[in-house]
Amino acid sequence: MAVLCWWLGHYLPLPAGTESGPACRLLFVTGLTTSCWLLNAIPIAAASLLPLALLPLLGVQSTDELTRGYGHPILWLFGGGFVLAQCIERCGLHRRLALRVVGALGPYPRRLVLGFFLAATLVSMWINNTAVALLLLPIGSVLVHRMQNLGELSAKAQANFGAGVMCAIAFGASIGGMATPIGTAPNALFFAAHEPLVAAGARPVSFLAWMLAFAPYALLLSGLAGWLMVRIALPLPGARIRRGDELLREARELGRWSKGEVRSALLFGFAVLLWTTRGDVQLGAGSVVHGWAHYLVPVGARDRFIADGSIAVLAAILAFLIPAGTPDRARLVDWETVRRMPFDLLLLLGGGIALANAFEPTGLSAAFGLMVKPLVGSCHPALLLFLLVIAITLLSEVASNTACATMLLPILRDGAVAANLDPLVLMLPAVLASSCGFMLPIATPPNTIVFASRQVSFAQMARAGVLLDVLAALLLVPMLWWWAFPLLGVEVGSLAGGGR
Repeated sequence: MAVLCWWLGHYLPLPAGTESGPACRLLFVTGLTTSCWLLNAIPIAAASLLPLALLPLLGVQSTDELTRGYGHPILWLFGGGFVLAQCIERCGLHRRLALRVVGALGPYPRRLVLGFFLAATLVSMWINNTAVALLLLPIGSVLVHRMQNLGELSAKAQANFGAGVMCAIAFGASIGGMATPIGTAPNALFFAAHEPLVAAGARPVSFLAWMLAFAPYALLLSGLAGWLMVRIALPLPGARIRRGDELLREARELGRWSKGEVRSALLFGFAVLLWTTRGDVQLGAGSVVHGWAHYLVPVGARDRFIADGSIAVLAAILAFLIPAGTPDRARLVDWETVRRMPFDLLLLLGGGIALANAFEPTGLSAAFGLMVKPLVGSCHPALLLFLLVIAITLLSEVASNTACATMLLPILRDGAVAANLDPLVLMLPAVLASSCGFMLPIATPPNTIVFASRQVSFAQMARAGVLLDVLAALLLVPMLWWWAFPLLGVEVGSLAGGGR
């Protein structure tokens, strides 16, 4: 793949006066890094450092410029978010929330699967989708085994119930990650790719604006996907389990909230409040509601002086200081717990950002933009968006969503700029579609995690996943067209005319 990328670099329409050598070498390193990510040839963290090691040696970009990608504010946002997630896990708050959702729905097979779907979606809005799958998997496994011990379901229904719970955890975790900027890695990569445009004067997408635009889509998709799964893909009986009270005993015996749970919930709510109220909110007709950051920073830097990463780091530091209120734990989180944070994912994000930042200086961004430009205006804009969503969804089935976003967002951004489009027209469908790979165990880490439980077969996951792939694509285009784009002030009319 790396050699093929290098060879293709010689035939790209680079801008006049631009040498092909640096562009070809950058494509070679991009192909090599991506291949190592996809094939697990070396550990992910080591593969993510290949750009830092090779691009300076090949004369593409300096070490100083590359290290800015590995220290990007988005990484601090994710790092602080991971600490908050571990704080919640350490006190058991995630388990309480999940069991409350399940307990509220009653001992019905369909409702229990829908309960896990809803729990995974809601928790994944704030915690990385991989962590959500790992947190909910033990609870789901216990529920499946208890249902099996009751012996009230037929063999086929029991198999569908086990697969349904596992798929609900994996699919719900992926869907919930679309709702907030911190829900999944591609969202962070979107903000990193969009930042140069904001620095050049483009309208920023705030934390609150993202939630208002895409949380309704995530909740609607989660509800419809759950209904589709228990009715068609993995049909389950709707009748109440006669001995179902045994399944809800654990939820009833949770007891009162511990001090650690209360303090973790308050800290998490404090971080969410700061995230959602930091930026200004445009109300239309020139009316603006200023966020709290507007009053704290210099006038000339109010748009980007304080990043969400600073808020995440502040919340993480507070977690190290706030007492847990239990004899066995001094603070809400300690360093021994935080050391288990997936640093390889942070390096993965840093490597992707470093590669993306090198595209423009070498002329690759402009070249890909010229290649995308003829597609604009060649068909109805809604059809163009649908084809883009389908293509990226299929790609995400065989490549990680992070790798898809890393490769495609800079290309689509600069392609839109070259075609005189609002880059968000292409970037937003791409970043959301990259999280819609539901069909294969290798599509996303949550899929891999639940597949390893042996409660769901390849055929069951594929049958449920293909329906969700189609449903997600059919919902995404109208949601973008009539809800998200108008809310974010994105202009789509130029898609039909080949540019403004």
